[in-house]
Amino acid sequence: MNLKDKIHGCLAGLAIGDALGNPTEFLTPQMIRDEYGWVDRFVPVASWHPHHIMLPGSITDDTGQALAIAHAISEDGNLTAESVAWHLLKWADEAREALPVILGPSTRKALDRLREGDSPRLTGANGTTNGAAFRAVPVGLVNFDQRDRLLEQIVEACLPTHGTTTAISGAAAVGFAVSAAIREENSVDDVIAAACEGATQGREFGKWHWATPLEKRIELAMKIVASAGNPAQVLADLYAYVGVDMLVAESVAAVFGVIKLADGDPVKAMQYGANIGGDTDTIAAIAGAICGAIHGISPFDTEMLAQVEKVNQLNLEAEADRLESIIGMKGG
Repeated sequence: MNLKDKIHGCLAGLAIGDALGNPTEFLTPQMIRDEYGWVDRFVPVASWHPHHIMLPGSITDDTGQALAIAHAISEDGNLTAESVAWHLLKWADEAREALPVILGPSTRKALDRLREGDSPRLTGANGTTNGAAFRAVPVGLVNFDQRDRLLEQIVEACLPTHGTTTAISGAAAVGFAVSAAIREENSVDDVIAAACEGATQGREFGKWHWATPLEKRIELAMKIVASAGNPAQVLADLYAYVGVDMLVAESVAAVFGVIKLADGDPVKAMQYGANIGGDTDTIAAIAGAICGAIHGISPFDTEMLAQVEKVNQLNLEAEADRLESIIGMKGG
C-alpha cells in the first residue's frame, strides 16, 4: 500500500466518521436506538436535534477544522499558530450558516478573541476540550517520519484555541497515533501505544490545567475491551466508565477503546463511534481517521465517500495529493 492511499484513507475515515456521527451527537445510546436503531449509513437528523438544518452526510467542525489545519501547513511542511489562526477564521466565515450548532465552546471563545486582534499564541489559554484532537490528524500525517517535529507542530496547531496541557495531551495522542498508523509495520496495539506516548509528552506543553491523565484512561478503555463479552457490552461499558463527553480524558480515550474493539477496521470503528453516544461525531471521525491511516482507502464504501464529498463540496483525493506532496518536499 502506498503513502497516498493511506493518507486518502485517513481523510476519508475522518469525513465519513464525522458525518456518520453527526445526527447522533449529544444523544444517549438508548436515544440512538429509539430514533435510528443502529447507525451504519448517513441518516437524516431528527427535527428536534440541534443539527436538524444539516443534510444527511454533512460533516461538522471536526473535518472542517482538520482540513483548515491541512491548508495552514505550508508547501514546505511548516505550521505556525499564526497560520492556524488565519485558516480557522477563514473556515469559520465559510461555515457560518452551521457554525452556531457545530462549534465547540473553547474554539468559539478563542475565535472571538482572535477577531478582536489578540495574539494566537495566547487566545487558547483556557481551551481544555477535545477540539484540538481532531485537528492533529493532518499534522500527524505530514510529520509521521519526524517525531520531534511532530510534537512541535501539534503544539502550534493547538495554541490559538486549545493551548492547555490537557488539550495538547489529547491532540498529541491523536497525532502520534496517526503517525504510527501510517507506518506499514505497526499493529493496532502499536498505534495505541503511540497514543499513550503522545498523551504523556503532550502534557508537557501549554498552560497547566488539571485533568485525568489521558494515557491512564486509555489503559482503562483497553481493560474494558479485553474483559467485556461482546461489542454491545464494550460500548455500554466505555460509555459508562470511560465517558463520551467532549472532555479529553473521556472522548479521546473512548476513541482508542473503539479502535481496539474494531481491531483497526475503519468501518466498524466509525459505526461503533456513531452509536456509542455523546460526542459521537468526534469519536467516529478520529477513530475512522486513524483506522483509515492503517488500512488505506479500500475499506470505505464508495457511495458514502461520494455522498460526503458532494454534500460538503470536498475532494479528499486532491487533499491527499497535496499532503503527500508536502511530505515529499520535506524529504519524508
